[in-house]
Amino acid sequence: MNRLFRSFLLSLMLAASGAAIAAEPTQPVERDETATAPDQEQDREPDNKIDIHLPNSGNVVVNVWGEARLAANDVADGVIAVFGDAHVDGEVLEAVVTVFGNSYVTGTVHDGVVSLFGNTYIDGEVKDAAVAVFGDLELGPHAKVDGDIAVVAGRLTRDPGAVVSGSSEIVGEGFPALESVRVWIHKCLFYGRPLAFEPSLWWAWTIACGFLLFYVVVALMFDRSVVRCVETLETQPGQSTVASLMTVILVPVLFVLLAVSVIGIVVIPFVGMGLFVASLFGKAVALAALGRRVTRFTGIAPFGHIAFATFVGGLIAMGLYVIPVVGLIAYKLLGIIGLGVVVYTILLSIRQRSANRASAAAAVAAAAPAAAASTEPSPTPAPAPAPAPAPAAPVESTVPRAGFWIRMGALLIDMILIGVIIAILDAGGEFWLLVLAAYGALMWKIKGTTIGGLVCGLKVVRRDGAEINWDTAIVRALGCFLSMVVAGLGFLWIVFDEDRQAWHDKIAGTLVVRSSRPESLV
Repeated sequence: MNRLFRSFLLSLMLAASGAAIAAEPTQPVERDETATAPDQEQDREPDNKIDIHLPNSGNVVVNVWGEARLAANDVADGVIAVFGDAHVDGEVLEAVVTVFGNSYVTGTVHDGVVSLFGNTYIDGEVKDAAVAVFGDLELGPHAKVDGDIAVVAGRLTRDPGAVVSGSSEIVGEGFPALESVRVWIHKCLFYGRPLAFEPSLWWAWTIACGFLLFYVVVALMFDRSVVRCVETLETQPGQSTVASLMTVILVPVLFVLLAVSVIGIVVIPFVGMGLFVASLFGKAVALAALGRRVTRFTGIAPFGHIAFATFVGGLIAMGLYVIPVVGLIAYKLLGIIGLGVVVYTILLSIRQRSANRASAAAAVAAAAPAAAASTEPSPTPAPAPAPAPAPAAPVESTVPRAGFWIRMGALLIDMILIGVIIAILDAGGEFWLLVLAAYGALMWKIKGTTIGGLVCGLKVVRRDGAEINWDTAIVRALGCFLSMVVAGLGFLWIVFDEDRQAWHDKIAGTLVVRSSRPESLV
């Protein structure tokens, strides 16, 4: 594969020289039919010797973000296209190189044809190797390749009339996602945006929706921490922005300092993992802060939950992601600001704890002289006024919370009841979950519980003690689908939560308590 290796090195040399030629494409010179053509067989170096030479004339057709064309009867030393296609109908004395573009060769190329992240079509003569990396290679009926052929992560299509003198190597043929990745590069990366409305980019939208679901789950599981970070950003936007910029600047410095020390090398993986987790948490914080700009105007209490704000912020962010240039800027800013706010909130918490400890120590020091003075005789003190009674908490919030198993037993009873009713009415089982959700919302609004809850002695109440309205009941019913869709993790969260709340309870602001007295349907 000496010729192949030589062509690969030549492509790198030509790509590097493209920036030093001229900002605008150099026009090819007209071919002189009367001039004596060089004797290619005599001037060519032996195959086992690598001798790369770029002519001093600089007659190389270079184009970035566009097509590089060499018309018939034109001669050029080389053709380079970056983020664009190369169309070669004339004669190229060196090589044809495309990066993130396609090559179409119907003329003569005295060296190799190399395409990175693009397809290659040859229907002319190539006197050296033809290479396609992450792209397909097609040989037409008039194709003649004197060297080797290599296709990496692509397909080779060869007409029966094509002539190949060297060997053919194919590595990773038929990557199913290759074409969609190329579409993402052309439709998203080139335009500076993470997403685009293209049917073949369904996988990118799936990944984006998966991350959005992850951020919503984070906001449900750690709602108090997310709210605290969002409040830090809202109350101290200037300091949070400065902290974000300082985090971006100081993180590389931190890794360099750890790398130059012997002990720090062991700590680097843990620091990197911590920053990765903080960046994910920070992205949820940034989306929640963005969504709260909208949800605060709804006036519906369940929609004020931080998880719903995170969901709304994620939808807004994905809308920004499809805008050229703005999409990439929004993606980076949300990540940077989120990480900076998390770091700044942690620093504020540490400083607050230190201040509390100092205040406690000062209080102890001040109490010591008073205790010593109390040993001396003193007049009888006047009786202290009785402390004011604390405001009474809602009755529902003082009773024991319902655990996981008793709630699952009540849910099982409701599921059996709805299943029997649907079977009797022959209403079709495809709407079973929707009927169960509607049944739950109706019963929660009217009675504060379901039939299964009556049997198990359970009651659904609002955390603030107010009466359950239609908004709360409907939001709680819809939130049950979120608790169920992630492998039932939303229901399992009852076991770990201190208030025994499932995810739909957190969204709707409700609690499930053990009823102090038996309820009835009437």
